[in-house]
Amino acid sequence: MKVFLILAMPLLVVFTLMGCRNDYEPAYTDNEPLIIDLNRDSLKILQLTDLHLTYTIDANDRRTFNDIEQMVLSDEYDLVVFTGDIAMSPFAASQFRHLTNLMESLEVPWTFVFGNHDRDYHDAWTLIAQTEGAENLYFKAGPSLEDGGVGNFTITFNYLGVPFYHAHFFDSKAERENPTEATGVYDYFSTAQVAWFETRLAEDIAPSLVFMHTPLRQFELVSEHDYVGNFLEPVHPQGIDSGFFDVALNYGNVMAMFSGHDHSNTFAFELDGIVLAYGKVTGHNAYGFYRDTGGRVIHVTNDGSFDTWIINAKGEQIDDENE
Repeated sequence: MKVFLILAMPLLVVFTLMGCRNDYEPAYTDNEPLIIDLNRDSLKILQLTDLHLTYTIDANDRRTFNDIEQMVLSDEYDLVVFTGDIAMSPFAASQFRHLTNLMESLEVPWTFVFGNHDRDYHDAWTLIAQTEGAENLYFKAGPSLEDGGVGNFTITFNYLGVPFYHAHFFDSKAERENPTEATGVYDYFSTAQVAWFETRLAEDIAPSLVFMHTPLRQFELVSEHDYVGNFLEPVHPQGIDSGFFDVALNYGNVMAMFSGHDHSNTFAFELDGIVLAYGKVTGHNAYGFYRDTGGRVIHVTNDGSFDTWIINAKGEQIDDENE
């Protein structure tokens, strides 16, 4: 077995490099939202999270890709969102290319935010390069923000030419290089990201949703509120509260915030009128105390209200409590 691994590894590296794009020119973008035109006066989003793709060709990754295809095709989704940790591997670039190929074959609008593990071995631009040419991908590097990472952008959903809903996407970055008790292990939204968020809420007055990988510190307040879903591990939040949630409260047009990161949690609860919710872990190579993989559905009705629930890998709605 050891001999096989030694011989196979160089071949795997060659295979990986052959499948990666290296001619991408890194560039931040403007603030203009991406537009998705709806064909009905409602909105349905599928959130998938924490794929933790490792080798692509191993059994667990093959199961993950099969599950993604099954869930995406189980309903008519207006957008599929991957909330980070798509890959946790030296082969992350080829994983992004493989995922891009799969999603393009399904011909469904999709997007992603980076998680804390995606850039363990590659920078953001190398990973974005693997998605170049994707016709169904709605992703922007976003503006250059101080300590803001890559991939802060907005998607506006129009119905009959009028904004119906907005979705804001944020890079919550990774672990801090020099963590302290005051700032925690994980990075947090910078002052520039919070200011950018406030600008977006002021300009985009229709109701909105927010997607990130690492949850806000407000997720830790779950034990003080009624919640649905699983609360099976401690919340591992962003290092400090930099005022992001308060901005959302001040404008009153944020309906919910969705995160990934803590694989065993799927809980959702309401805090000051804003729903805070985890997705359901999607990857078979991810850690955690969960029985099955799946996703989260967010359904917005024609009056702007919404409901959200968990589905299994077959796309079936499930009661995800006390697994």
